[in-house]
Amino acid sequence: MSVHVTAAPIAFQPDRARIELTLPEGMTIAEMVAIALPGATNPVLERTRVALVKGDGMQVVPRALWHRARPNAGVHVVIRVVPGGDSFRSVLQILVSVAAIAVAGFFFPAGATLFGSELLANVAKTALTVGLTALGGLLINALLPLPKPPGEEKPTYAIAGWQNQFTPDAPVPMVMGTHRYAPPFGAMSYIEVVGDWLYDRAVFLHGYGPLEISEEKLGDTLLTKFDEVEIETRLGYADDEPLSLYTNQVLEERIGTDLERPLKHNDYGKIIKGEPSEAKPVSRFTARDTAWSISILSFPAGLIKIDDEGEEFSVEVVFKRRIRLAGTEAWTDLPDLSIRNTKKAGFYRADRIDYAVRGAYEIEYERLTDSEVEPGNGSQFILNCTWVVLQSFRPEYPFNFRKPVALTALRIKATAQLNGTLDTFNTLDKRIAPDWDADSGTWIDRATQWPASLALFALRGPGLYRPTPDEEIDFPAFQDWHVFCVLKGLKYNRIHDFESTLGETLAAIGAAGRAAVKWDGRKWTVVIDRPRELVVDHVNPRNSSDFRWSPSYFEPPHALRVPFIDETNDYQQGERLVPWPGYVGPIDITEELKLPGKTNPDEIWREARRRQYEIMNRAVSYSAVQQGTARTATTGDLVVASRDVLKRAMHSARVKAVRGDLVEADGVFTMVAGESYAIRFRQFDADDTIGTSVVRTIATVAGESAAVRLTGSGERPKAGDIIHFGPAALDSIPLIVAGITRGKNNSTVLAMLPAAPIIDELTDAEVPPAWSGRVGAEIDLSLIPPAIPKFTGIETGTVETGDANGLRVMVSGGTANAIAVAAFKLQTRLSGALVWQPPLSCSPAEGAFDVTGYLFGDEVELQAWAVSVAGVESDLTDIVSVTIGADDFVPPVAANSTLLLVL
Repeated sequence: MSVHVTAAPIAFQPDRARIELTLPEGMTIAEMVAIALPGATNPVLERTRVALVKGDGMQVVPRALWHRARPNAGVHVVIRVVPGGDSFRSVLQILVSVAAIAVAGFFFPAGATLFGSELLANVAKTALTVGLTALGGLLINALLPLPKPPGEEKPTYAIAGWQNQFTPDAPVPMVMGTHRYAPPFGAMSYIEVVGDWLYDRAVFLHGYGPLEISEEKLGDTLLTKFDEVEIETRLGYADDEPLSLYTNQVLEERIGTDLERPLKHNDYGKIIKGEPSEAKPVSRFTARDTAWSISILSFPAGLIKIDDEGEEFSVEVVFKRRIRLAGTEAWTDLPDLSIRNTKKAGFYRADRIDYAVRGAYEIEYERLTDSEVEPGNGSQFILNCTWVVLQSFRPEYPFNFRKPVALTALRIKATAQLNGTLDTFNTLDKRIAPDWDADSGTWIDRATQWPASLALFALRGPGLYRPTPDEEIDFPAFQDWHVFCVLKGLKYNRIHDFESTLGETLAAIGAAGRAAVKWDGRKWTVVIDRPRELVVDHVNPRNSSDFRWSPSYFEPPHALRVPFIDETNDYQQGERLVPWPGYVGPIDITEELKLPGKTNPDEIWREARRRQYEIMNRAVSYSAVQQGTARTATTGDLVVASRDVLKRAMHSARVKAVRGDLVEADGVFTMVAGESYAIRFRQFDADDTIGTSVVRTIATVAGESAAVRLTGSGERPKAGDIIHFGPAALDSIPLIVAGITRGKNNSTVLAMLPAAPIIDELTDAEVPPAWSGRVGAEIDLSLIPPAIPKFTGIETGTVETGDANGLRVMVSGGTANAIAVAAFKLQTRLSGALVWQPPLSCSPAEGAFDVTGYLFGDEVELQAWAVSVAGVESDLTDIVSVTIGADDFVPPVAANSTLLLVL
């Protein structure tokens, strides 16, 4: 038995240089490709497509399965190299026909497995759709496709926690909705010295205003829990006052160089007595255009002299200072800097130098007093000093941005309070923007999360160089969208701190509100994806041509995996699994779905489910060509299509004449006895360009006829109208216009999708399960004992406990202690006794027992065990014996007082 193979190695001319092979059954596709395309490089193989064809069925096999798939005899294997990139996109998007359902059986032999899972175990002859995935292929059919994520979007919350970044030349952030945010530094932070302590000053840029800013934190701790904090906030209004906590431009350079004057040492590192110390001047340069500078000196261990009796004395350290303008030779000497203190703890000093002329200066410090002393003088000295920071100041205000931005300035004591740099500041930020108030019928400035308000802010706000004027905005459409978002609970909460175009921003906001914001040629308006009742146009063979439809078949994953920032967990990273509707069982196969701007776990569930319902109910796309460029229907409009290829009983025709209820057409209609039929046509008023779609029932006359009789009452078509004919309620297929493009020869191509109102019905009926944010299931620890503890120390008697009868026992967890321990237990008894005393208990943090009830000289037995947090006890330790006071000195009973004095 054999397999026929056809290979087309030339990408742009698949009909040339074709290779026909007959290969034995049992070979893998990878082996067949190697024979058909010998020497093919990896880039070529990446662009190679393999399809299995039998009869009218076809199945694409992804490269990942080539080494496992073995086509059966009689299957035709087609190997084709396709063009790279998007040149031939239609070639890459293979449409699987209905007949593919019947050919899955030849793809893998019975009992074959895919990554260890049974393939085709329960459903014989099921199409194995490995070419299309639920999100990768079928969301192409969504009326509002998901926006593409920006390439440089930064997570607001990193794994390490809230982290402020210094991002010069990055876009000014734009807070949309409500979000906890670690804003970037608005200017370089710097330290200052007050007395012996350090303080941090910093400014953070929240982005374009106006904003509502609250719940300031450092990491996860409210700022109000810290001492000596000053905070100043500007919300981003045009009349904001300048900051008073950060008034100058500051450039801070970290140095970390010791200022030393060491004594001379020999080759063995020992001080040579009587030799003079060695000068070691240190110089650094300020920033250009500096008006004054501050050098911060650190004495990390203090500055003090302690004599051999422990008395403390002050010590003075003197530094020679000089400066010169960068690029010049002459130095200017400054008065010596003298620092004296009596302190054994670290402290800081700040040395300010003002310059007569602004510029870049070289500053030199030379220590004049020794940094070490000769040994043998009986005293201890702490003398170390480090030049830690050089700050260059300019008197100008540091912020020069013509549009109002929200800023927070912070001054906080760092010594004994902060660990490292001040870079974990975060706040809860809310966008203030015109928000539609349905009760008053006006737009009110207030905090908002609604996509309609945020889309308007993007169009009219400070993020655009030229904001959109009001006369170019369809406000009634945005008001309607706002009402829809409130009704459905659709919000958008996101930090836009990445580069994106206006179109990308509006697409993301629109998708969050189940809508598309578009320019219709006159104004910015909104198309909402929701059920429609107004039929705007009819599409039929009389007014269109080249009608096509493309069904997509897929095997859905077990669940969609949606990563998001969880507003119910203080905006920490979260992920929600949304099982596929109807799926029951373990979740092994998932696909990631991103829903930008969604922070509520219940909304995540609903919108993910809606995407699933879209995939299920809009798996067929339609297109038709109409002549002319002037169209009644636009994107998002409801149209009805009649085509005999959709339903065999459907038909369309043009009315020739109307006589009462008798309508004569130029086509022939076929009716079956016992069925109910209807016609659909459009009626126009004087100034109505859209018209009204009217459905009238007709009398059933079995057989073929060019005339039909209307039943009931209502509007009648006129001569020249186009009518759709078909079974009642199926006279036409309701479709939504998903897109309109220009075709050849002054034509227009309509892309359409099923109206599918069931999508909204199912979505509205969803009740999200309770959300905890926890990942995984709890392990039952009730059957797992903790490790056996170990004795780490035993103290007895006066020498070790201060009590002649004292007994103290220390324990710790075992080395293999993988289970958390809640308590340690200890039981004791006199050596030789049969009964143990009631056990004592201590926590792992205490780790010690003070045992009472025994006397000096008693021999006591000890035994311990651990108890886990689940209440499970470990095995017992070995019994340990100890004699109380064994190390204490006991004088002889009849001591000679002339030889021994007993105290």
